[in-house]
Amino acid sequence: MEKQDNIVISVGRQFGCKGRIIGKALADRFGFKFYDAELINLAAKEVGFDPSFFAKADEKPGVPSFFQNIGQLMFGINGESNSFLSASNMFEIQSEAIKKVASEGPCVIMGRCSDYVLRNNPNLFSVYFSAPIDFRIACVKERSGMTDDEEVRELILKTDKKRAAYYNYFTDKEWGHSSSYNMCADVTQLGVEQTAAFVGDFIKMKFNL
Repeated sequence: MEKQDNIVISVGRQFGCKGRIIGKALADRFGFKFYDAELINLAAKEVGFDPSFFAKADEKPGVPSFFQNIGQLMFGINGESNSFLSASNMFEIQSEAIKKVASEGPCVIMGRCSDYVLRNNPNLFSVYFSAPIDFRIACVKERSGMTDDEEVRELILKTDKKRAAYYNYFTDKEWGHSSSYNMCADVTQLGVEQTAAFVGDFIKMKFNL
């Protein structure tokens, strides 16, 4: 596949709906590279920082005091508008990393506003996965070992709120709204495996794979 034909699947998802599993299944089906936390590593390398610095502010709008302190200590700067590690700067650095991996070959990218960053890419396909809260509570409990339903519910709602705030802050779209994506799917309608198969078949027809 030539570089100009690179297909990029951008995956947005509610926390706990198994959207990452579906994204990985799509990457495996088509032999595409899969990017999730790796994008944080790429972004960090661009400015010579440990990836954990970026992970602490991943998908959060605003400027955490952690980054302001780093900026003060290392560069003698203060405030969001002047901070080397402002939220906007971090977003731009990560956006460049997204554009870089998208130019290098077909891939699946999880979140990070990749659908917005690559909005002018004719070979972009964006999909958003959701699921009822009870399903997500069960999934999070299974993978995390947490046992209290209300505690898990609070974690889910808090995480979704952060993702929505991050997405809405940096794009001109609304996180989770059907108009923001090429496709939206409730994974419980077909189940995880069949949802992955359905979306994969749709992508196959769309791009004549």
